[in-house]
Order: sequence, then structure tokens, then C-alpha cells
Amino acid sequence: MAPLDGNLLRGRLFRLSAVATAAYTLLLVFATHYPKPEQLLGPHAPSDKTLHVLAYGGLGLLAAVTLATSGRWSTARALVLGAGLAAFGAADEITQPWFQRAAEPLDWVCDCIGIGVGIGLVALVVALGRGWLGGAARGQ
Repeated sequence: MAPLDGNLLRGRLFRLSAVATAAYTLLLVFATHYPKPEQLLGPHAPSDKTLHVLAYGGLGLLAAVTLATSGRWSTARALVLGAGLAAFGAADEITQPWFQRAAEPLDWVCDCIGIGVGIGLVALVVALGRGWLGGAARGQ
């Protein structure tokens, strides 16, 4: 079996990460607007703030992988991505009262922390230039 061409592999990784990011975003919107989240989480769930950091960290990571595998990674684009995701998190928080949920500014702060960690992890991998993501991000 012939090895995959670098551009073909990057294209596949980009499409996969874009679909994963979109699906995760839809799941996140559902979970954050579900009127009784304790029914989804069960009695032993982590704290609300921990869940916000983890959930938005996952979103930041997936979105940053999508950016990196697009071959268009730059620090400026990563910062714009972070700002866009922070705005999305704010909109997510602001719309929760429409679904019998409470909007809490500290939840948004935790969202932003998670976004920063997720994007930061990908930025570290890209900066190190190692592994499959580093090569894909440099267009190899």
C-alpha cells in the first residue's frame, strides 16, 4: 500500500476535524441549554465550573486542530479563533435563561479559560513542529 500524500492526509485530517468540531459544537449547545442538566450528568458530576472549563477546552482544542490542519495556522488566526469562541461562549451563556437556565458571568470566564487551554495545547504542538499535527500545520 502506497503512503498517503501529505496534502491528501492533511485534507482528510482537516475534513475530519471540521466535522468533529461542528458535531461537538451542536452537542455543546444542546447540553448547555438543556433545562435540567443534572438529568444528563448524574449525581457524581464534577462541579459546574469544571464542566465549563472541560467543555470549552474541548471546543477550543477541536477548533484549533481544524485551523492547524487547514494549513493556515498563525498566531493571529489562533487569537481571532479564541476571540470568536469567547463570543460564542458569551452568546451561549446569554441565551440560557430562555431555557430555564441561569446565565452566570463566572461560567463564561471558565469557558474562556478552557478555550485558552485548548488552543494553547495545539499552539504548543504546532510550535514544537513535531508529530502529525506539526507537519500538517506547516503544510508538509
